[in-house]
Amino acid sequence: MQVQIFTKVDASFECIGLDGNTISQSGIINMPQSWHKCHINLHRRDITDIKIGGESIKHCLNSGNNTIDGYEIWLHGDPAQYFSRIAECIAQDDLLTFKSLKDKYLITESWNIQVEGDFIPNSVKQFFATGEGPHWYHKDDFHNLPYIQHDGDVDTDVDLDEDLQFTDTKFYGHGQCKSLKAQPVLPTIKLEQIKNKKLRDVMGSFGYTEILQMQYVELQPNSVLPIHMDDFTYEDGKSIIDGPTQLYCVLSGDHKDIKFKFKNVGLLDVSKPIFINNRRFVHSLVYTGSIPRGVLLAHGIRQAR
Repeated sequence: MQVQIFTKVDASFECIGLDGNTISQSGIINMPQSWHKCHINLHRRDITDIKIGGESIKHCLNSGNNTIDGYEIWLHGDPAQYFSRIAECIAQDDLLTFKSLKDKYLITESWNIQVEGDFIPNSVKQFFATGEGPHWYHKDDFHNLPYIQHDGDVDTDVDLDEDLQFTDTKFYGHGQCKSLKAQPVLPTIKLEQIKNKKLRDVMGSFGYTEILQMQYVELQPNSVLPIHMDDFTYEDGKSIIDGPTQLYCVLSGDHKDIKFKFKNVGLLDVSKPIFINNRRFVHSLVYTGSIPRGVLLAHGIRQAR
C-alpha cells in the first residue's frame, strides 16, 4: 500500500517494521500491510497530512510524538487496521489538536522478537515472534493497564522461608514455588502479621498494608512459562487482584536473560520491581540464564496505586 507524507518543507523519512527492517524513501512509501514506526525529521507543525492508499488519516496525524530528532508516528499499510487500532485505543478528544499523549496514556510497542532454544515450544516461539505493534492505554483506566512501574529502590535481600511455608505444585516444567497460603483467598493478612521483619519492611516500602498472597517462584536455567493468563475466576479475592496489582520483583538471576511478553504490550522491563496485570493480559516467559531465576510475587492492598 502506498503511504504519502505531506510536509511544508523537504524532509527525510524512515519507517521501521516490526521485524526491524527499515524503509527509507521520499514522500511516497510502499508499505507492507503491517505496523511500522515512522520517523520524520520535522516537528509535527511542519507535517500537513499523511495518506494511506490515498485516504487521509486526518486527526490521527496527532497520534505521534515529537522527539529531539523529529516526529515519530506509527502507521499501518492497511488503513482499516490502522483506523481500528487508533479508535480502539485513543479518545477522539485527545486527537483533535496535537498534544503529548504520554501524559494521559501508557504507550507500548510490541515488536517481533526471536527466542531461540530447543527447550522452547513452537507455540511460545511464535508468540514472541508475532508483534502486535503499538497500543495506547489510558492511565485513568486502571483495571485495563498492563503494568505500573515501581518508583524507588528496594532492598530485596530478604529471608522468605519464615513466612512462605506452603509448597505450590501447580507449576509446569522446572518451576518451583512456595507461597504464603494455598490460594489467594480472603481474608487478607495484615502487614504487621508478616513474621520476618525485613520482609515486612520491604512489603511496606511497596505500599502494602494487607497481603492477599505472596509467592517465591524459581525457574531453572533454560525454562519457559507457556502462553497463559492467570485465572482467578473463582477466587473470592479477585477484586483485589484486578488490574496491574501483582508485584513482580526479580531476586536472583540476570534480568537481561528474562524475556517476559504480554500480548498487545510487548516485552516488560523487569530490571526493577513492577506491578503487572497478569489477569487481563495473555503472557509467556523465556529464561535463558545460567543460574536459577527467583522472583517475588505478591497481591494485596496498597496505600497508593
